[in-house]
Amino acid sequence: MTNQGYADARRPEAAAEAAGRSFGEKSSRYGGGLRSFLEEWTILILLLALLVLCSVFVDRFFEIGNLMNIARQISFLAIVALGEFFVILIAQMDMSIGWTIGLTSVLLAGLMSRNGVPMGVALVLVFGVAIVIGIINGLLSIVGKVPSFIATLVTMNVLMGLSYLYSRGIPISGLPRQLNYLGMGYLFSIPVPVYLMVLVTALCYVFTTHTELGRSFYAVGGNAEAAKLSGINVRFVGVLAFVISAVLATVGSIGLTAKTMAGTASLGGDMLFDVMTVVVLGGTSLYGGKGKVIGVVLAALLVGVISNAMVLIGINTYYQWIVKGAILISVVLIDVNSKKE
Repeated sequence: MTNQGYADARRPEAAAEAAGRSFGEKSSRYGGGLRSFLEEWTILILLLALLVLCSVFVDRFFEIGNLMNIARQISFLAIVALGEFFVILIAQMDMSIGWTIGLTSVLLAGLMSRNGVPMGVALVLVFGVAIVIGIINGLLSIVGKVPSFIATLVTMNVLMGLSYLYSRGIPISGLPRQLNYLGMGYLFSIPVPVYLMVLVTALCYVFTTHTELGRSFYAVGGNAEAAKLSGINVRFVGVLAFVISAVLATVGSIGLTAKTMAGTASLGGDMLFDVMTVVVLGGTSLYGGKGKVIGVVLAALLVGVISNAMVLIGINTYYQWIVKGAILISVVLIDVNSKKE
C-alpha cells in the first residue's frame, strides 16, 4: 500500500465508512444466522414449549414411569421414520413400510415358532427379505421410472397379501422369551428400545454428515441431474435409499414383535401416517434435498408427547387422529409455500 493509501485509511470519513460497512456485514450475517437457527430448530422450540405446557396442565406427566413410557413408544416410530427420511430426502416416497413391518413380523415369528429356526438365523433371514423388498422398490422407482408413490403402493398391496397368506390371518405366537428383551427390557432403568433408537440415530447422523455417500443423498434430492454430472451414481443412491427404508422398517418390526411377543400381519398397517407426519414435521422437505436426522427424532418425540398428554387428559383417540392430521397438513402447506418462495 502506498503512503497516500495509508493517509486515506486514517481519514475519519474512511474509517467511519469502513466501520459502518463492517457493522452492516456483521449485522446481516448474525441476523441471518439467528433466523436460520430459528427456522432449522423450530421443532426443538415447539417441543420445549409443549413440555412446559404439559408440566403445568397435565397431571402425572413428568413421572418417571410416564416419561419412560413415552420414550419406549416413540423409539420404534423414530427408527422407522429415519428409514423413510432417506427416501423423502431424494424426493421419493415409500408407501410400503407399514406392510414391510407386517411381513417381516410374521416371517420372524413363523421361522422361530413353526420351523424352529434359531433366533439369530431368523433375524438374518428377515433382514435379507427386507433388502430384497428395498431393492424391488428402488428398481421400480429409480430404474423403471415408475412414480414411487405408485410403485410402493403396488408393493404395499403385494406385501399385505403375502403377510396374510403366510400368517393365515392370525397372530403367530410361541416366540423365545429372550426376544422380549428387545421390546420390553431395561438396561440401567432405561428401556432397551431407547438405546436402539439412539444407536440408529447416531449411525444415520454420522452417515449423512461425515461420509461422502451420505451427503450424496442431499445432492440427489436437491438436483439429480447436477448430482449425476458431478459424478454421483444417482441410481445407486436412489435404490440404496429404499433399501435403508426397508431395513429400518424391519428393525422397527423386530422391536414391535418383541414387544407384543407375536408376529402380526397388521402390526404396521396404520403406522405410515405417523411416520410421514414425523418426517415432514422434522423439517424434511417433500421436494428433497433438505432435512436433518435429529429433526426427525425430535418430531417423533413431539408427536409422542402430544399423544401421551391427550391420553392423560382423557381425550378420545379419534381426536388424536384429527390433531395429527391438522399437524401434517399445516407442515406440508408451509413446505409448499417455502418452496415457492
